[in-house]
Amino acid sequence: MITFFFAPRAEDPFWSSAQRPENTDRPEHPELTGADFSVSCFRADVRLVVHGVDLSLRTPGLPVVDFALMLEYARGELETRSDIAVETSVTGHVFSFSRGPEAVTLTTNYAPRVVELAWDELGQLASRAKAEAFRLITAAHPELRGNAWLRETVGAPPGR
Repeated sequence: MITFFFAPRAEDPFWSSAQRPENTDRPEHPELTGADFSVSCFRADVRLVVHGVDLSLRTPGLPVVDFALMLEYARGELETRSDIAVETSVTGHVFSFSRGPEAVTLTTNYAPRVVELAWDELGQLASRAKAEAFRLITAAHPELRGNAWLRETVGAPPGR
C-alpha cells in the first residue's frame, strides 16, 4: 500500500486565494511559467509511505509540480534504463530507482531505507502526484485551469 499526499506550506502565499497567481517580479509578463511552477510556487511537504516505509519530506517547501514531474521523469526513463537517480530542483533530495524483473527498488539520500514497489505502482504514484498537484493548484486558483503550461505538462484529469 502506498500513502501519498501533499501538505501545502502555510507560509507560501501562492496557496492563498487572496494572492494573485502571478510573478510580480515580471510586471511585463506576470503569468506563471513552467519555471515558476517547478521552482518557486505552490510549495508543500510530501507525505509518502511505501509499504510501511516512511519516505516523507518535510522541507522548506518543495514545489508540488517539481515533485510530480520528477516522479514522471523517473518512470519514463525506467522504461529504457535499469537505473536512474533524480533530484528535486529546489531542495536537492535524490530519489534513486533500480528496475528489476519483478519490482522497482527505491532509495533516497535522506532516509536510510530501501523500498520495493511494483512497476505499475510507480506509474500510479507518478500519475497521482501530477493529478494531485493540478487539483491543489486549481482549487486554490481556479483560473489556473486555463494556464497552458500547467495543463499540458502536469495535465488536467480527464473531463476537466
